[in-house]
Amino acid sequence: MTNFRANRKFRPEAYNQNDNLGKNTIINYLKNNGHTILDREENYSFDIKSEKDGNQYFSEVEMKNQWRGDWNTSWKEIRIPYRKHKLLDKFKKISNDTWTEVNKPSHFLNFYVIRTDCEYAWRIKDYQLTEERAKEVWLGNARRTEPFYHIPYEEAELVKLL
Repeated sequence: MTNFRANRKFRPEAYNQNDNLGKNTIINYLKNNGHTILDREENYSFDIKSEKDGNQYFSEVEMKNQWRGDWNTSWKEIRIPYRKHKLLDKFKKISNDTWTEVNKPSHFLNFYVIRTDCEYAWRIKDYQLTEERAKEVWLGNARRTEPFYHIPYEEAELVKLL
């Protein structure tokens, strides 16, 4: 495993502003696509747990407030904070613990990066977040580096939410 430190300071004002908006947007999208919402409580785990056709879905939500209008193609990649590797590890454990020859449930983990107007989002699958894609980025306004997964936007799925 890469030795990155995920040392971003928690900012309650940014969290409060974005968390409910992002979760509610994805909950509405999932419901409109036949999902039953099983859990959305704040427990520092997956943002949303849902079910559809006997499959379990785990969704993690991020707002990208810099994204307005069409995707800026000079942004060659979508960045997911590396600290989300804890969710990847948890998801792998859930998937492995529930799998047997008789019981083969399907589990899916999706990361949604939502445009500021909540009309579109990029959907990124768990298996796209690999160690090879984890790189540090200089955050000029914070004057430090932070690790992110770098996913080329061409490899993500653009979904219409509204």
